Amino acid sequence: MQRNEDGGIVISCDFCGVDWDEELQMIEGHQGSVLCLVCLKRALDEAQPTDEPFKGTLCLSDKPAGTKCWHHPEAQPSPGLNVDAPLCWDCIRLAAKGFHKDPEVDFRWDSSKYPPQALAKP
Repeated sequence: MQRNEDGGIVISCDFCGVDWDEELQMIEGHQGSVLCLVCLKRALDEAQPTDEPFKGTLCLSDKPAGTKCWHHPEAQPSPGLNVDAPLCWDCIRLAAKGFHKDPEVDFRWDSSKYPPQALAKP
């Protein structure tokens, strides 16, 4: 998420609203959406299948009901923050791969613990 503040652009995580301070690791999705490493770690552990279809915040893709996704449970309203921003399982895995490949980020991802999305069967 980007917003104008005091004549400059502030970049914040779309999921928790934390502002980027050039120390906190973040990854960008489509149209300026941003995910911080702290939220990614939570999403890996907390993602659940949804009951309703949704549009992913990072990928902007329409996802069917049953798709595994994550919402930040304690997101507080702030300027420009979508407290209901869903993070789809595909984007969680792609972000994990991206952070894993960055030698400056202290994050290693074991993909065998997090299989590709399998839609819940009705």
